[in-house]
Amino acid sequence: MAVTFTLDDVRKHNSKDDVWMVIHNKVYNVTTYLEDHPGGSIILREVAGTDATEQFVEIGHSVEATDILKELYVGDLAEEEHAEEVEIFRPTYEKVAMEAAVKVEKATVSKVRKSVRRTIAMSSVIASVGAVGLAKGWWTGPEWALAAVTTAQKPINQLADFIRSKFAQNGSSSKLFWWGVGIATVVELSLATAATTWALSKFEAQREFTHFPRSRPAKKERKVAILKIPTNSTSGPAVKPPVKVMDPADWRKFKLVRKVLVSPNVYHLVFALPHPTDVLGLPTGQHVALRALIDGKSVSRSYTPVSNNSDLGRVELLIKVYDQGLMTKHLERMEIGDQIEMRGPKGAMQYVPNSYAKEIGMIAGGTGITPMYQLIRAICEDESDKTKISLLYANNTEADILLREELDGFVKAFPEKLSVQYVLGQADENWTGLRGFVTADMIKDFLPPAADTTKMLLCGPPPMVAAMSKNLVSLGFTAPGTLSKATDQVFLF
Repeated sequence: MAVTFTLDDVRKHNSKDDVWMVIHNKVYNVTTYLEDHPGGSIILREVAGTDATEQFVEIGHSVEATDILKELYVGDLAEEEHAEEVEIFRPTYEKVAMEAAVKVEKATVSKVRKSVRRTIAMSSVIASVGAVGLAKGWWTGPEWALAAVTTAQKPINQLADFIRSKFAQNGSSSKLFWWGVGIATVVELSLATAATTWALSKFEAQREFTHFPRSRPAKKERKVAILKIPTNSTSGPAVKPPVKVMDPADWRKFKLVRKVLVSPNVYHLVFALPHPTDVLGLPTGQHVALRALIDGKSVSRSYTPVSNNSDLGRVELLIKVYDQGLMTKHLERMEIGDQIEMRGPKGAMQYVPNSYAKEIGMIAGGTGITPMYQLIRAICEDESDKTKISLLYANNTEADILLREELDGFVKAFPEKLSVQYVLGQADENWTGLRGFVTADMIKDFLPPAADTTKMLLCGPPPMVAAMSKNLVSLGFTAPGTLSKATDQVFLF
């Protein structure tokens, strides 16, 4: 039978060299693991003697971390002090049918032709009666209509005089009549056909909705100007340097000031910092934790901002909404002006320009692009950073590609630093890029080879990350550790 401890028992072990904690109602002695923790010992000492379940979940440990915890396990938390389990959402993926939900009868070619013939016939009759009525004065229409008939009469009269002179030489009024009827009919049919063709081009009723894109393109976002901080000078008052507002231990509230749907189920959210000159203070490659009270429970999740410390006064997130995602559904429901709690920075990534690696290979899937984009932006915008980056970015469809405009812009501006290959699992016939799943051959062809100066970064759905780890090992890379460290050759976000 397992030994049980109360929270008071755990609180006694909160010194520098004696660190216990509770995770998921189980008690662990992590003292021997302090120096091996990839995020540093300070993170563990911050939660010494407490229930650290929430912090453990929000950092996003891999499944292999369970093996380490087994070795550190000392007992269970007393049942009367059990906290509610922190829910962990792992998205699942299923094949989506692309058939029409409503059966739509397609119009046959014969039906379309009949419709055109009926329209032309009716147009000819209406045009004939209307023209004759206006010319004979049977009815008085608007001034613009009468003016149009008067204007059109001149070339018609000239044509009629020409025909009359030609047939007068032969003395045949009968031929003149029938030629006039024939020419009038041709003119009317031509005008009616042109009008009908134009009208039909404005309607697509004969096509079922699956012929069209599944979602309309998102409106192009307006660029947010980066506020420049003036330097101190004799011509103006002294200006305080930017202030870092994020704290790794304390939760602080930030207000939602912008919310844009950029693709199906994906939102670009902008939260304001306390002052326009504040900075997030987030090291490149690290993330922040968000917390909210949802259905009476405290829920926290970690996200990597797509903004960085050059974006003053704001923090920007790219969020994909999942049906079963408590936090993403909450973010989707948020209105402008609502607040949410954040803290950070979090994460084991410690990027240093020109020393982390000479070449970085990246494999991302879906919203896993966000930490990659943060690094790409930092490296490309730093003229002194000579690091080279190669990215394989996998998605289901072309519409699912996030930050494509920004990525393509960096490739165009910095071809010597960055190359990007998009991989689609459900590409249409017009797609000219890579198709299917990311394979070992794709990695070999487009990403740097294994070397002491090469690092490989992975972020995406767990099944994808597991498969890519195996592919990289087969190509000579060192297998990623149970918990990611900044020094790992293969780093898992």
